[in-house]
Amino acid sequence: MLKKSEAIISKTISTTPEAAWKVIGAVGGVDKWFAPLIQSCRVEGNKRYCNTEAGILNEDILEVDHQNRVFRYAIPEQKLIPVDNILGKIRVLEVDNNKAAIEWSAAFDVLPEREAEAKEMFIGAWSMGIEGLERFINSHN
Repeated sequence: MLKKSEAIISKTISTTPEAAWKVIGAVGGVDKWFAPLIQSCRVEGNKRYCNTEAGILNEDILEVDHQNRVFRYAIPEQKLIPVDNILGKIRVLEVDNNKAAIEWSAAFDVLPEREAEAKEMFIGAWSMGIEGLERFINSHN
């Protein structure tokens, strides 16, 4: 029986919140900063399709809030992490000294015996994504 669970990570990066949001809020181009996990990416309407080694991630774009710098998405099915019904959120927050905090979280359904593994996988992937975001922004400024 699946249970509801959540994972969250927050990392401060050396870039402005505006620069971080410009990349995240653009929605497309995830493959430019979330490589090697995301190999290619395209956006059609309110759908984002990201190719990975494990297949295509079909994402529903739920919200792109430019004022509050919040991106929300849903991934009903995927093969990367042993979970279902991912509801994810990325927030860009302002930190002192022109730094940004990236807060990445998700709620999901998981088998109780796989919960710890799934959380670890999310946090590992998101850490890689946030570090890639910082490298991408700083190499283009």
